[in-house]
Order: sequence, then C-alpha cells, then structure tokens
Amino acid sequence: MAVFIKREYDYAIRICAYLSNFYKKEYLSVPEVSKKLFLTVPFTTKIVYQLKKKNIIETIQGKFGGIRLKSDPTKLTFYDILFAMGFDMTINECVKNPRICPLVDHCKTHNYFIDQERMIVDNLKNATINDYKITDDDLS
Repeated sequence: MAVFIKREYDYAIRICAYLSNFYKKEYLSVPEVSKKLFLTVPFTTKIVYQLKKKNIIETIQGKFGGIRLKSDPTKLTFYDILFAMGFDMTINECVKNPRICPLVDHCKTHNYFIDQERMIVDNLKNATINDYKITDDDLS
C-alpha cells in the first residue's frame, strides 16, 4: 500500500507542533524532544536538519543550546512543513502530468482527482501548527 504522508513528514509536523509551545521562549534539546515524542535522536536530528535548512526551526549549539520553532505557529501550516520536508505527491499521475493520458480533456475522473487534490492541499494550507499543538499534558 502506498503511503501519502511518509512517517518522516508526520514526525516533522509533530516536532513543530510540540515546539510551538515554546515559540520565542526557550530552546529544547534534541534528546528531550525525541524522548517526549517517542522518536530516536538520530531520526529527530535528521528531521530538524531539514527543517532548519528551510528556516522553520532554529538551532543553537553548546551547553545551553537546542532547537526551537523559528516560524510563527499561527502562520506555519502543515503544507509549509510537508513542502520543507520534500513532500511532492499527487493523488493521480494524470493530475501531475496530463500529457500521459489522451483522455484527459474529456475525462470526468481526471477532473475529480484534480478537485480532490486541490481540496487536500487547501486543507493542508489551512491547518496551522498552532491549531494542533502537542503539549506535555497530551503526552502524559
């Protein structure tokens, strides 16, 4: 079965949702975030690195360093995070490349898939991290 949202993308959203509680307040260590979210440190580090490259997370090295959300959680959307992580999927090949099918101009299913994909993308763009915060209470 093909997966639409890879585990890595899901965890990127969860990391940002957890860090949103500390926006502009404090830095958390990667091991601390990993432990809270039941992730391995190497996997968390990999995700943080990708999110840092796209200016979603900022990091400080050293004894009192760590990670925190750089983007405003009221404006940061699921789509922003997925796109930063490399999300590039389509619901059907004909939506991404209409030239592969000679029926596209007259195909009702093609239009259906376009509508469904547009709806999914719109929903991802409207879901802000602030709306889906993960707190310590949620994790206990």
